[in-house]
Amino acid sequence: MNYLKQNRHLLLLLYLPVYLAAFFIIDRIPAEHYVIRCSLDRLIPFNEYMVIPYALWFFWFPGWVLWFAWRSLEDDGAREDFIKLCVVMFTGMTLCLITYVIWPNAVDLREPIEASNLCALAVQAIRAADTPYGVCPSIHISTIVTEALVIRDSRLPVLTPTVRIYSYVITALITWSTLAIRQHSIIDVAAGALLALLLYAGYRSLRSLKAK
Repeated sequence: MNYLKQNRHLLLLLYLPVYLAAFFIIDRIPAEHYVIRCSLDRLIPFNEYMVIPYALWFFWFPGWVLWFAWRSLEDDGAREDFIKLCVVMFTGMTLCLITYVIWPNAVDLREPIEASNLCALAVQAIRAADTPYGVCPSIHISTIVTEALVIRDSRLPVLTPTVRIYSYVITALITWSTLAIRQHSIIDVAAGALLALLLYAGYRSLRSLKAK
């Protein structure tokens, strides 16, 4: 109990199982979906090999959350970063879910895959597990953009300029991968990134006001 009292910020992690349950429930609610379309989407060539950075998201996103949680146990600066990351990221994820309920949306970009290599099979597996519904704003993008912003502004010495550059590169690769394997439209990606930027700016503004 004393440990929990000293580290109550870790209770923010309880949001993740709640989010996962809500996402899968909402994703399977029968509804008439508005199809997201952008003429630029078809100009981006399909590339099954981009499934590799796409799949990286499933490690990158929770990996940084858990890393900041671990560092927060012994560093006040990391604790502030962890709280900022969770508040901004989880608020964005919640707003996305609310949007999917109020405005059901989808993409119709998926096309038959002619290749039969391992990456092509991986894309087919992802498509089978992940419906094309609930795409705008993109949670895939809003989460990694938020992480990139927190990493950029963190004062932890271990997060060197080199680490920040790597985070930008990975963020860019994951972003492009959502388009290259036809999981998202450019509109979804832009909306997800904008959501993260606005929430992050709002959080920093509120913190500045409280400091005064």
